[in-house]
Amino acid sequence: MTAADPAEQLLLDLGITEPEEIDLEAIAFMVGASVRYRPLARGDAQIVGLGDRAIITIDTNTSLVRQRFSVAHELGHWHHHRGQRLICHGADPTELPATAGAEREADRYAASLLMPRFMVGQMIADLPMTMALVDEAADHFRVSTMAAILRLTDIHTDAFAIVVEEPDGRRWFRRSVGLDARWFVWTAGPAGARPSGVGPCRATDWFRGPDLAERHVSIETRRSADGQVIRLIRGPIQRADAWSRLCGV
Repeated sequence: MTAADPAEQLLLDLGITEPEEIDLEAIAFMVGASVRYRPLARGDAQIVGLGDRAIITIDTNTSLVRQRFSVAHELGHWHHHRGQRLICHGADPTELPATAGAEREADRYAASLLMPRFMVGQMIADLPMTMALVDEAADHFRVSTMAAILRLTDIHTDAFAIVVEEPDGRRWFRRSVGLDARWFVWTAGPAGARPSGVGPCRATDWFRGPDLAERHVSIETRRSADGQVIRLIRGPIQRADAWSRLCGV
């Protein structure tokens, strides 16, 4: 069996087929990296490589799920950026564009290593997208709520969007692969007023785009351990019978 994704191919090459088998320290050893844990003054993790060996250092002041993601992220650097003059201290939005691109590449590798598509697909088959499913995936794959919902957004075929409100006031959204490409989440409106977010509401309260006037969405809200407010916006849908199934009424 082969996979187009390098992280997933590594798992397959190592014979790893179940989430509980994703032992990141053992995987790191197999690719020439050793993992150490200690408090760090800056960032969640560091990697220093020389030749075909690397040392990954993980900050012990972070949560266990964050430590797992950090190991996977540094393994992404080891795979994609070996031999480059790059010392990673964790993702930093103030870094130069080339470095920021490297961080995104390492993040994608980490997501695939921790929640490979071939495992996630088996778990979510025929299940609707809900926050309960996000919680189940986070527990199943030992990742954070945010990591789980972002990965499901990449894989789940239902029409939905996630909206994340950061503690510093920033707001961003991510669309699912099943959401109509013509529809976009409002980032600052519309017209200032919008429901804060539990239960059904008009699609136009959250989305802009054509053919939305008669559609509705259903919203679930969750606060992460980092203080982020995460909203799962399911829909938009139009038919009354489908709306009843979506909202469970």
